[in-house]
Amino acid sequence: MRYLAITLLFIGALCTASFGQNTMTYKKAIHVADSLFFVGSYKEAQELFNKTLKDTSKNSVSWARAGFSNLNQKNYDGALKQLEKSIALHAPVAVRVNVFASLARVYSVKNNKSKALTLLDSAVKLGYSNLNLLDTHADYTNLLEEPKYKQLRQLVYTRNFPCMANSQARQFDFWIGEWVVYITGTQTLAGNSKIEMIAGGCALLENWDSKASNGKSLNFVDPITNKWKQTWVGSYVAGIQEFVEGEYKDGAMRFTFETNSQQGNKVMGRFIFYNEKTGQVRQFNETSSDGGKSWTTSYDYTYVLKK
Repeated sequence: MRYLAITLLFIGALCTASFGQNTMTYKKAIHVADSLFFVGSYKEAQELFNKTLKDTSKNSVSWARAGFSNLNQKNYDGALKQLEKSIALHAPVAVRVNVFASLARVYSVKNNKSKALTLLDSAVKLGYSNLNLLDTHADYTNLLEEPKYKQLRQLVYTRNFPCMANSQARQFDFWIGEWVVYITGTQTLAGNSKIEMIAGGCALLENWDSKASNGKSLNFVDPITNKWKQTWVGSYVAGIQEFVEGEYKDGAMRFTFETNSQQGNKVMGRFIFYNEKTGQVRQFNETSSDGGKSWTTSYDYTYVLKK
C-alpha cells in the first residue's frame, strides 16, 4: 500500500508541475489526489489537493476530500475551510452527509457544542449511520454528555439496528440465556440450551444439546405473516420442523405446527414457551391426531437459567 501511495504521489507531482497548461492535466492531478485519499495517504493527498485546487474550483467533492484529508491529520482549521467550501458548492447528498458529520467533529474539538450538534443533526437527517465513529472517535468527546448528542446517537443506533426498537421483535427475549433443562416437575436432566440474540436483534438462535440429540433453531418475525416463526433442525431422522403463527399472549409465546405420524397421518401441534418468572421458562409441546378433539403431550421441559 505504501509503495502504491509513493507511485501515486510521483505521478501527481508530474501532473501538477504543469496542470495549468491544460484541463486534462488538472483532471489527472485530481484523480491521483483522489486515489491517494482512498488508500489512506492523507498527507500526500492533501499536498496534491492544495497544489491543484484553487478558490475558483467548483468541484465540491474534491473540496470535501481535501477537508477529510486535513481532518484525518487533525488540521482542524484547514478542514473547516475546505469542508465549508464543499457545502457552499452544494455537494451531493451522499457527500454532504459526511461533510456535516465531519464539521461537527471540528466544532466539537473547538468546544462549540451548539454548532457541532446542529451540524450533526443535519447529518443524521440526511441518513448518517456511522455508529462506530459516534461511539469511539475522540473528536466527539466534548459532546458525549449532551442530551442532544445522546438523542442523535440513539437515532443512528435505531437506523443500524431497527429490530432493537421493534417491540414485537423483543417479545421472545425472555428465552435468551444459558439454560439447564429439566423434565418439568422433576430433577431429571433433559439437556442444555443456549439462546442467543443475533442479526442485530432480528432473530434468536437456539443451541440445544443433550445425550439423545442436538440441534439449532432460528426464531424470528416472519415478514410475510407478521408473526413469529421457528425453524428447527435437529440431529435425528426427519429432525426438521417449522413452528409458525407465533404470538406472545397471556405470558407465553405460542406456536402451531403440522407434522405426520409414523403411519403417515397428519398431526397438528401446539408449541408453547411460558415466561414463568425471572430465570425460568417452561417449554411445552403437544399434538393431536383427531383434529384437536384430544391432545397428547410430546414433552414438557423447564428451563432454569445457569448461574
